[in-house]
Amino acid sequence: MQTDILLLSQEETHPFYSGVNSYFLDPLLAPPALPLKKFSAAPPLGITLLASALRREGFTALPLYNFFSREKEKERLLEELEKKPFAAGLSTTHTFRPETLRAAAELVKKISPKTVLIAGGPGAEWNEDLRPAGGYTALGPGEGALTELLRALRAGADPAGVANLILPDGKPSPGARRPPPQLESLPFPDWGLYPAAPRGVAVQGSRGCSRACGFCSYSAPYDARSAASVLAELRRNRNLWGIRRFRFTDSDFAGDPARALEICRGLEEDGGFAWTCFARADSLLRPGLAPALRRAGCQWVFLGVESGSDEMLRAMDKGCGAEAMRAGIAAAKSAGLGTHGNFVVGYPGETRATLAETLAFVKGAGLDTVYFSPFQIRSPGIPALARAQGGLSGGREGWSHATMSSGEMLKYAREIGEEISSDPGAPLLGSEALFSLFSEGEGEAYRANVLEFFGAFRRWHAGRRSGNGAELALARKTMEKHL
Repeated sequence: MQTDILLLSQEETHPFYSGVNSYFLDPLLAPPALPLKKFSAAPPLGITLLASALRREGFTALPLYNFFSREKEKERLLEELEKKPFAAGLSTTHTFRPETLRAAAELVKKISPKTVLIAGGPGAEWNEDLRPAGGYTALGPGEGALTELLRALRAGADPAGVANLILPDGKPSPGARRPPPQLESLPFPDWGLYPAAPRGVAVQGSRGCSRACGFCSYSAPYDARSAASVLAELRRNRNLWGIRRFRFTDSDFAGDPARALEICRGLEEDGGFAWTCFARADSLLRPGLAPALRRAGCQWVFLGVESGSDEMLRAMDKGCGAEAMRAGIAAAKSAGLGTHGNFVVGYPGETRATLAETLAFVKGAGLDTVYFSPFQIRSPGIPALARAQGGLSGGREGWSHATMSSGEMLKYAREIGEEISSDPGAPLLGSEALFSLFSEGEGEAYRANVLEFFGAFRRWHAGRRSGNGAELALARKTMEKHL
């Protein structure tokens, strides 16, 4: 039987992050490269949820991921293409390079020329170079638009009547944008769609963000599921597939304290779950919330600190200052949670002086791991660009403002990373993506594994700087143990 649609995702690093991420990739890929099978251990939530929603509507949908980097998955894709699927959906949530999307589209068309190409995800919405030639692009979350488009194409109806599309001629479909279906109305992701169910998965308790930080833009309004719905999904994952490890993708899991506490109570009563989440540091100041997260099985919180400079935090519209950030980190640490700080480098107004404040904050706030994210203009809708804050101009390929250019920013980001890496008293450089590689152990065992794993990267770079081959070998041996 012909498959209605293949949903394809190929993960890659955004070009802006290449210089920063080389800190992690160089040790892993230095000959002989370490085995990186766990990079592909967890299927993407987006295509899994979309396939589940389409199947509920009567379509046969099959998700496949990382087919360019996993030989067995490419074999599966080629086998499915030989069956001549009606359509192929190309996700751009984790694909950033036009050449990657073109390669996927060309592979589909080479084997199945009549298959309809449909792109979706934030990349295709914001960047016309990530839209397939002669194909369609679904705007915003695809559960509504993609379902309607497939129905129209199957029935031979005019797809121009479907909202939230870019048509093959490059023009948007007529009419106003429609809001996406509410999260509460969607089915739970079916992790049984893969040859083997994953050990750990992502869970989307909410979508979008209720805040409006100047560097960020969401294509969908904020929408949160009920605590009961989230708990039901987690219990289903455990009962059907034995999945007890997960990470919340919510932009701020703790942003609605009452809802967060209800979820935590349910997880604590069940027991046996281990998870991580994103949260604003000031959200953790609600009395009792951080300890509730820990009792419920939360092991690490990823905090959007963004800067250690009050001047920059005000410019970003973060809604709190550095002192509140320190207090939130302290609350998490006192509850026994691991803490990771994400920082944005190069926002309009950034100078060497504000970067020095951020470095001082990083070294003194008590964080366990940190990451320095280069400021980028991925979406033309970010508030900073819309209001030309600080003289900001440019786009995806590069930008400038009154105090810095993107080229200078990338240099500073590397310098900061080098300084933190060289300071044994500073937090370890860590990557959210790499956290998902091992996730072994609970409580103190998990913490020890995290620190040992990311500590091995620091050790490798110290060995590289000193030319100590024994240190390099020992560091890689430690990484391999966790991989």
